[in-house]
Amino acid sequence: MLCQFSFKNYKSYKDETTIEMQAENINEFKDTLIKSKKDSKEYLPVISIYGPNSGGKSNALEALVALMGIILAPIKQVKQEKFYINVPVMPYKFSNKKESTDFEVYYRIDKEEFRFNISVLNNNIIYESLYVLTENAKKPSKIFVRNNNIIDLGDELSKQKVSKNCNPNLSYLSFLKITHDCEIITKAVSFFENTTALDCGQNLFSLNLSNIIVLEENNFKDKFLKLLNSLDTEIKDYRIEKISEDKYTVFTKHIINENEYEINLGEESQGTQKIFMLLPAIIISILDGKLTIIDEMDAKLHPKIIGYIIEMFKDKEINKKNAQLLITSHDLTTMNKDVFRRDEILFASKNENEQSGLYSLYEIRDENGEHIRPNAAFNKQYIEGRYGADPYLERILNWEE
Repeated sequence: MLCQFSFKNYKSYKDETTIEMQAENINEFKDTLIKSKKDSKEYLPVISIYGPNSGGKSNALEALVALMGIILAPIKQVKQEKFYINVPVMPYKFSNKKESTDFEVYYRIDKEEFRFNISVLNNNIIYESLYVLTENAKKPSKIFVRNNNIIDLGDELSKQKVSKNCNPNLSYLSFLKITHDCEIITKAVSFFENTTALDCGQNLFSLNLSNIIVLEENNFKDKFLKLLNSLDTEIKDYRIEKISEDKYTVFTKHIINENEYEINLGEESQGTQKIFMLLPAIIISILDGKLTIIDEMDAKLHPKIIGYIIEMFKDKEINKKNAQLLITSHDLTTMNKDVFRRDEILFASKNENEQSGLYSLYEIRDENGEHIRPNAAFNKQYIEGRYGADPYLERILNWEE
């Protein structure tokens, strides 16, 4: 479970920026929150980031995906496994200072909380650390701390006499996962391995085609067909044909004038194809309790689908293993009090120096210095420019100069 992610000097973000998953002390959707096994803290199952084009929405998610790539790419390469994430570490461009790009992530696995930091400068790792706070412990335990080429090991790794001979451009966490069989390292890396990253707009992150087999499960198929029918797709049924080990073909069934016709999924609309590819990955993430990152969630997807996906993560009867969803979207139909808490809505915007920033709807104050009311018309006020992330949107919609 993701608790908090911070990054600095990445693409349009110059200053430290944080995506906070710990819930604010507000009363909206209390029954949807993730309760910590370790303490009384509560965490959000969903965060949606809104804002204008080029405001920094995608960059915020890409920062986390870039961190995933730093850790997982060398591990996958050694295992000779396919790895589709290719998001480079790119610092903020409009500065004369050569500063590191920094990442910090807090996450929980069972009752243990990990804190991982890494700083990258010119493709070299100049700082890296891993700490873990175990059950009943009063303070975190050091697993390792790395300053350039100097590595300081905590007690657990010291006992195992692990190697410190790590290349400067390789994460020490990755190095340990590759070279040593260590339970705490395996657990620390599992958070990144169990995160799913998808891009609905440009296919930056690849879908695993073998996931589509989940569509054959009867307990999911009936609900999926009802959803397709509610979108007027006229698809009455479907079947999946296995071509090879990881390749499948989907055929959809239509009934026209009492006659049955079967067509290849590739002949359906792009929106329908996207539903067939996206939902299996999301279902698997929910069943396994994973973090799912989706950029441009609304690209070629009906608002009903977006609402359906968000609802799955917020429904404790469905999301039994505390899966989480991080998305970017322009869809205003779901930006309302019936879908989100105020702390689940983030806005990304740029200032005059082309620097992006993130802030939550809950942080915004009105003209009286009060929080935005929980029953306010969020989408309407956003269009009016009252939240600051898109001050020109109302003028554009009204065709004003």
